[in-house]
Amino acid sequence: MCIRDRTIIVMKKKKKHSSKKYSGSRRKTKDKKKDSVKQDLQKDTKDTKKDVKKGAKKDNKKASKKDAKKTSKKSVEKKSAEESVVPVEHKENEAKTETLALRSKRSKKSKAKSKSSRDDKKAYLILAFLGVLVILLFVAMLALAGRGKQAGHTGGLGNIFGSSSKVTKKEDKEKEEKVTPTNKSAEAKQAVMEADADTMYGNGLYYDYANMTLNQVVEAFMADQGIESSQIAFSYKNTKTNEQFSMNDTQPMTAGSTYKLPLNMLVMDEVNKGKLSLTERFDITNTEYEYQGEHDNYVAAFGGSMTIPEMQEYSLVYSENTPAYALAERLGGMEKFYGMLDKYGKSKGEVKTIQMHGNKTTTDYYIQVLDYLWKHQDNYKDILHYIGESFPNEYYKTYLPNLTIYQKPGYVREALNVDAIVMEDTPYMVAIYTRYLGGSTENSDEISGWGLQQLGMLSYVINEWHRVNMN
Repeated sequence: MCIRDRTIIVMKKKKKHSSKKYSGSRRKTKDKKKDSVKQDLQKDTKDTKKDVKKGAKKDNKKASKKDAKKTSKKSVEKKSAEESVVPVEHKENEAKTETLALRSKRSKKSKAKSKSSRDDKKAYLILAFLGVLVILLFVAMLALAGRGKQAGHTGGLGNIFGSSSKVTKKEDKEKEEKVTPTNKSAEAKQAVMEADADTMYGNGLYYDYANMTLNQVVEAFMADQGIESSQIAFSYKNTKTNEQFSMNDTQPMTAGSTYKLPLNMLVMDEVNKGKLSLTERFDITNTEYEYQGEHDNYVAAFGGSMTIPEMQEYSLVYSENTPAYALAERLGGMEKFYGMLDKYGKSKGEVKTIQMHGNKTTTDYYIQVLDYLWKHQDNYKDILHYIGESFPNEYYKTYLPNLTIYQKPGYVREALNVDAIVMEDTPYMVAIYTRYLGGSTENSDEISGWGLQQLGMLSYVINEWHRVNMN
């Protein structure tokens, strides 16, 4: 081959090469790039998974940059979607990234909706609570207004005990008791008046019970007897209707031996819990006492020890002090006992229960003790038995011999008191505390016989009013 021919061949080859390199065909350039990317990717797939991902990302970045220079944004996006070859793994990662992004957006939207929902719920609950509170306040005001109307008796001495909103204590606070006023007809009341007229006249205790409130009847009796307004305090409660009436119910009065009833109840509470035994004999030789002679007599009579039932009988039936002090020792002593009395209630007056020093109490407190006893009879069967036997034909039983009456009297010099549960057709409970009846004072050596008679007459008057209006 001559030099000229070789030159021509070389020139042809160069021309052919040049046409391939500088061709204006974009499609051929892209095909070459596409083949190059494919070769690179095929080579890279032989490496580790990590290298594949890195290589794919690098090649894609290069291809994207070159395409961006030669084509419009719209064309690049369209053709890259149609022609780019992307490893499966890379596509999966992109899909995952897109999914996570979508989830993140959804999560943010969901959280925003949840927060908005919670805010709406809070606002609704606050409004609902305020609405209920307003309704309750309105109902309470109506109830108080209604009770105020029930207290429509004359005279400034007495007031209906239930006129102030009172919550009964159990173990915890209970709902306020529903009061159901007795609506006895005038004819029915008059019938009882006629049936009991002979007894009323025979006792000299005839009053217009059918047309007078309980407080008015008591005031009329006191006026007839020359008893001053401050000498009598009482609280009354109907066990069926929960109607309550009172006079001087927060005025401090000398308690006397009436403390022995809640004392026995507290001891029985410990027995019912299994902390004390009814059969065990307890030493009484070293207990506190009020009177030396009485204490010595009990030590001798019982051989220096007593059971709880023996202590209960002699402290309730005969109102003796030595067995009462022995019972208090079962609770840790007298001081501890006095600190436990609020279990059965608290007075709304200055004296809340019974004072240890001063021995003062109120009928407001004691009616709560009787109410607790009544509502928990099963726990105090023995106590009810003993106070049912106490002082026959005396105190509340003086003019009411044919009734079952559970009573605990309390008497000391100037004070003559009685707390009773009276088993009329409609049972009721009453606490009566007096001072200076029959001319007695703090300096008296003995209780007044006439004062004791007046207490019995007052008991009859209260019971007769109940018979006419409540039975």
